[in-house]
Amino acid sequence: MKQHKFEHYYKQYKNMIHYLLHRYQIKYGYEDYYQLLLIKLWTEIERYDFSKTASLDKYLYTKLKYYLIDCIRKQSKDSNRVSPTSNHEMLDQSFIESHQFETFSMLEILSQDELMWLKLTLQGFSTQEIAIYLNKSESSIKYYRKNARRKLKSHFLI
Repeated sequence: MKQHKFEHYYKQYKNMIHYLLHRYQIKYGYEDYYQLLLIKLWTEIERYDFSKTASLDKYLYTKLKYYLIDCIRKQSKDSNRVSPTSNHEMLDQSFIESHQFETFSMLEILSQDELMWLKLTLQGFSTQEIAIYLNKSESSIKYYRKNARRKLKSHFLI
């Protein structure tokens, strides 16, 4: 019975899913996003209360649209945290050696909190995430950021 019901809704709303994927120009991972939206479609149909909203079409469109946007944001945020050497590419050793001096001099001018802010920022964490991780307020993290930037500018631009 449920299989027949799902097939009915699938035939009715598959074009809506394709429309959303094309509207947001999803090309890479199209099938994955399509599958996620199909699952979301089914869960929202199961959750739908006919007494609360008049149109199932509008309800599903809105839910699927914002779910897709959330998925894109999540994927974008996750991909920004991947290090540039994650594809097993090794950095040129001479590049590393030539910049070691600058790196060590940078470590000496920053306080522990400023250095921790820098490390976490380079890993892609937001100010809010750093504050939670360090168990400090966001304003403290912003203060560390301001001081670290000031010190680094004065050290490297002079």
